[in-house]
Amino acid sequence: MAGMDTLLDLHIVEGEIALTVDYAAGKASAIAVLSGATQMIAALDALDRALLSSVDTELEPVSILNDVQRSSLKILLARALRRVPDESLASGDWKKWAGSLLVKGKHLLLSRLDADAAAIAGAVDAMKDDYAQAPGLVGYHPPTVAQASAALDGVRAARQQLAGSTVTVQSDLGAIVLPEVQVQALPAPATAEERVTNRGREWLKVRYPDMLGTAQWTVQRAGRSTRVTILHNEWLAAYHRREVQLLPGDALDCDYEESIDYDAEQNELSRTLAIIEVHGIKSPPRQHRLIE
Repeated sequence: MAGMDTLLDLHIVEGEIALTVDYAAGKASAIAVLSGATQMIAALDALDRALLSSVDTELEPVSILNDVQRSSLKILLARALRRVPDESLASGDWKKWAGSLLVKGKHLLLSRLDADAAAIAGAVDAMKDDYAQAPGLVGYHPPTVAQASAALDGVRAARQQLAGSTVTVQSDLGAIVLPEVQVQALPAPATAEERVTNRGREWLKVRYPDMLGTAQWTVQRAGRSTRVTILHNEWLAAYHRREVQLLPGDALDCDYEESIDYDAEQNELSRTLAIIEVHGIKSPPRQHRLIE
């Protein structure tokens, strides 16, 4: 009965996906393959949760096991949502919209598993129209680049658990073979035509804010002025609406991503800096003139 009670509060939405793990038969550790597949399923649920982060409910994405097929490990998963308090959210039209959104969102983001923040931002922007088409409800918007990147980090970590196997996620939009990528790679010696990507959190002093809305700013970093792209669209929009005030000398507390390209001789070719999320603003001590 407990299992039946657990199923009663689930709302199935459209969009089955297949997770396939092609492992080396007779060589791969059973625990490693099965635990890796479990970790990947949890990561896909977390990715769905990021895609639904703007929905003002307690929606909880859940993978439902439909079938497990032999040869390679192939798991068929239905999409379901738990804790839907509003009856309108359980309607057929809304569940159809949510199912389509989750399929498209996962396809766009998983196809960029090894991409930089700018490419992830492009995938997020490509979903704006889909959120605007939610039946009967308004105010939905795609996840922030930081939310999408964090969810993809979980997929990357699960992919590392399945190193040596071929991992494929398939939906109605096609199949995506997930590459083996690092979650947070430490800077390594550059090889021929290599790109090194570093992520972290830092205070960046603003030299020249962008007042025109193009998201091109200049900050001071490591003693030099550096151009930076701000990918935190919500914060940027608030700044352009003058809801956020920046004064000369202020610094941004932010998550950043820096990509450096090298040539075959390990000479630096280019360096790009992007702000993923702004957490706050730090102002330097102000000098006050004494009145005699």
